[in-house]
Amino acid sequence: MSIFLSLFKKELRTCFLSPIAYVVLFFFWVLTGLNFWWLLVQLADGESLTMATQQMFGGLICFSLLVIVPLITMRLFAEERKLGTLESLLTTPLTATELVLAKFAGALVFYLVLWLPVVAYTIIQQNLAPVEVHQFPDFGAIRAGVLGIMLVGGLYISIGLLMSSLTSNQIVAAISGFAVLCILFFAGLFMAYMASNPAARFFGQYVSTYAHLLDYSRGIVDSRSVVIYISYTVWFLFASVKVIESKRA
Repeated sequence: MSIFLSLFKKELRTCFLSPIAYVVLFFFWVLTGLNFWWLLVQLADGESLTMATQQMFGGLICFSLLVIVPLITMRLFAEERKLGTLESLLTTPLTATELVLAKFAGALVFYLVLWLPVVAYTIIQQNLAPVEVHQFPDFGAIRAGVLGIMLVGGLYISIGLLMSSLTSNQIVAAISGFAVLCILFFAGLFMAYMASNPAARFFGQYVSTYAHLLDYSRGIVDSRSVVIYISYTVWFLFASVKVIESKRA
């Protein structure tokens, strides 16, 4: 556990000292700010309160994660391989599992920091809401939305981590992570909302991260989707461990 914590602290320092981290923070926080401004405009025009909650976790933010997450994960192993420090780490007593989990945990914490403005926006909404409007914002839906972005973020980060472990070039890691996420995201999206076959549409809604985030933002938590995200996240992390172990061998 002490080795894991040391690696985890190192990853956090590396994340927050990296110039690309502040570029990502700036871009995402500007996007969430614009998203909140648009939400307020919609509320002023008479949009329903339910749609307002969905706007906090949907819209362009869903699509931006396809770019944001690969930028976070591209350096995790690719940089270590390029600098030759991965081989040095693998000669120490730490296991590949500890190394992968520490990098995953560090990236996940940074990912969650990106969403901190949403907490402030929630408080602002609560203070701006008229006295006669009860239970707004819906904190049950907010909690479900937070769970959704954690599950989706965990899956996306595990995919980006695997892509980073396969190459020593950060650009290649970012592009490959972006490509895989786009395939998964848009395949599920098109099947869920555009497929003519009812069975294909049902399957698309079952696997679409966009559809899941909409459900979570409405306060709908389906245990099946939770199991799917956790299972696939574990699988991609396991694949990353095997890639790193192959480097040690």
